[in-house]
Amino acid sequence: MMLGQRPYLSKIVYAHKYIWLILAYVLCSVSVQAQNFDDKAPALTPNGIDKLHVASTHPFGIFSSRISQNFQQAPVQDITVRLQQQSGNVFQPRLKAFLPENQNIRDAFSDTPWFLRVFDFVNQEETPAQIFDFELDAILKVYRLDVRIPIAKRHELHVGTRFFTAVRGSNPWSFFSSDETIEWFHSNIAGGEDAFGRRFYGLNKVRFTYTDAQGRSLQLKRGEFFLGGIEVSHFYYPEIPWATKNNISINTGVTAGWNTTRFNNSLDIGLQLNVLKSWYFKNKQSLSAGLGISTLRRNLIDFKENVSLGNNNYLGAAEVAVAWTLPTKQGNYNSLAILYQHQTSYRKKEEQDYFHLKGNWQDINAGWHHAFTTLVEDLSSWSLMYTHGRKKIQYHVYFKEDLSVNNAPDVESGIGVTFKL
Repeated sequence: MMLGQRPYLSKIVYAHKYIWLILAYVLCSVSVQAQNFDDKAPALTPNGIDKLHVASTHPFGIFSSRISQNFQQAPVQDITVRLQQQSGNVFQPRLKAFLPENQNIRDAFSDTPWFLRVFDFVNQEETPAQIFDFELDAILKVYRLDVRIPIAKRHELHVGTRFFTAVRGSNPWSFFSSDETIEWFHSNIAGGEDAFGRRFYGLNKVRFTYTDAQGRSLQLKRGEFFLGGIEVSHFYYPEIPWATKNNISINTGVTAGWNTTRFNNSLDIGLQLNVLKSWYFKNKQSLSAGLGISTLRRNLIDFKENVSLGNNNYLGAAEVAVAWTLPTKQGNYNSLAILYQHQTSYRKKEEQDYFHLKGNWQDINAGWHHAFTTLVEDLSSWSLMYTHGRKKIQYHVYFKEDLSVNNAPDVESGIGVTFKL
């Protein structure tokens, strides 16, 4: 078994074919119904692709600023507020990771599959190694408040805050991301009974602890509420004649984020570039496609001795989105979008060549190693997003899953509302 390979993946992907067929049927049904709109009703169209801040509820990512690509066509005309909640299921059972310091051991490990490596830690004098402890099991709830402010004809300011908490996630408050829903899917559709050990460790638990190689640790208690950080972003929408002529919109953004938890009190800086292409049809429907790339310098300034949340100082990310917008009889609109996200790893990839893991592999069918292996792998996910738009308010909902089953998080859902002041 190679790193990144997952048991049951083929079954899960096969089951998801039915999900996508159902979604396609719903989209076609809505499209047919939209043909009956009133031609005299004013057409309301979205400002690009409507989306929430969909950076995942990763157990390390929630402690840092992360960039969500901006697929707007132009700056907002009025002060606009966006409220949202994200709910992600994280299950990474108890694991201890060792990174031996001895170069001879590292060289030997590089020629050995990771699950066959043998390393008996004695002490730091005889067998020096970096040691990390993980146990991350919770529903992570992230709450965001963002305000968009027009500051010039082609300039816009975003000011946002994020809060988060760890909860057990019992139904109905976390229906899509709850342990019960995920294990029902595994038991009845794909994966098998207790495919990843949730039932073995107990459903609806909060066990969230991590200790880095320097002995600094973080712990989330059930219901403890954190102000995760404050972010300020500036966006510029340049006027390019050839792009405007071809319904192409471009914007650039710079973000400064202050992380405010006791585990990570630091300043992040990020840059992003986004391109949006739109097609408009005679029946008032439209199709938009967006591509965005970004880079974030994590912990540019540390205000204290922080817990180490990875040794990659830069996080690169990209998003690709396609949205279909349909008018309603009342002149409002419905928008359905699919978005793909990709993010570089939190830890350096060369550590794949020499890490050693100790976990409860005997009692867990698969995924006992995820707490560390996900940190040296790139993260990717697909999201299905729906928006109902009116003149002064938009309602959003999305569902996200990582089909590589890396449980960081496993399943995520979110809701939000955007309105003008």
